[in-house]
Amino acid sequence: MCERIDSLRRRVYFSAVEGFTHPSDADREFRELRRRAYGPDPDISVDPPALARLRDLEAATRADISSPPVASASESAPDSDAAADAASIEHPLPKWSRLGWVGGALVLAVGIIMTILMLSAPRPEATLYPTRAAVDDQVRELVEGVPMLLVEASTLRGYGSYLGLEIWSGVDRFDAPCLVAIHRASGNLSKARCAPAPADLIMDVASSGDGFEGFEGRSGDGIIRFILRDDKVDAYVYLMPEEG
Repeated sequence: MCERIDSLRRRVYFSAVEGFTHPSDADREFRELRRRAYGPDPDISVDPPALARLRDLEAATRADISSPPVASASESAPDSDAAADAASIEHPLPKWSRLGWVGGALVLAVGIIMTILMLSAPRPEATLYPTRAAVDDQVRELVEGVPMLLVEASTLRGYGSYLGLEIWSGVDRFDAPCLVAIHRASGNLSKARCAPAPADLIMDVASSGDGFEGFEGRSGDGIIRFILRDDKVDAYVYLMPEEG
């Protein structure tokens, strides 16, 4: 959570200083140091001189933001227009500063909303990871025995068992990823589902049917939702308690 907040603060800060200009060499140096500090694969922490230089440039930028140019009596002289033009080039108009802060506030608000949504999303009751289980004859016969499934047995990879169901992933003849749930106790393929990438691969297995009633060790009617995500399978259990 702290890392997300720090990231949001950096975004607000970058939005605030985007409109301010620096001499070309300093600007390139500043951007490179910021990339090393806040970009992908940061490495500035192992370079103390570069880190100190970045802090100096950031302090100078903050000073520029907090100290807008102040008109003086000498600006009434004939060359006041030229001086004002030079000042406007060195320090952008205050309205751009205000727009920068408004944009930064919007970024912060969006970031907070996204964080709340992420924290409030349902969490899986179990996460299954690949095992080294070999594809035995029972699994091969069950998978290849479904004509419409078209999953190549050579692509199957096991993820272990959850509440009595063995979970396997594979690839069909159209190169679409698939999930398969096998109930060994009844000798049935309980459910199979394929979805072409990049669609989410979701497989819902009901608590009744296909030769078994209820999930192992859990009471109530409902489903287990299995979702394939990269190299893992998340399991979400939705059961209604039994009456009485």
